[in-house]
Amino acid sequence: MSTPEGSSSSREITLAIKLDPARHAQLTWIAELRGTSLKAESFKAVDAYIEAAKRDPELIAKATAAREEIERQARERQEAIANLFTAPTPPPPVQEDEPESSEGEAAKGTRRPSGRRGPQASE
Repeated sequence: MSTPEGSSSSREITLAIKLDPARHAQLTWIAELRGTSLKAESFKAVDAYIEAAKRDPELIAKATAAREEIERQARERQEAIANLFTAPTPPPPVQEDEPESSEGEAAKGTRRPSGRRGPQASE
């Protein structure tokens, strides 16, 4: 389980792990013989693991692919934002259940009827 502790400037993450008794005993002896703490030895082990991972060709390939995917998604999002303010809005799709009308019929349907409706402000 990991939980953040402390302020943001000198922040450490608490990582709780369960070790079997044999590993704990070995790590305790290593720390005692070196004159360090379990915490210091744990940091050394984690640092060595990270350094080994940095040289792992399979992990490097996966990291490269992940970076390329992140960059592709970022380009798509940037383009979408740019188009939001520069590209014209596409027309709405034609609905299939409504018959398409000719231009003459469309013009009749869009004309507003003349005449008064309801009381006018000048009355």
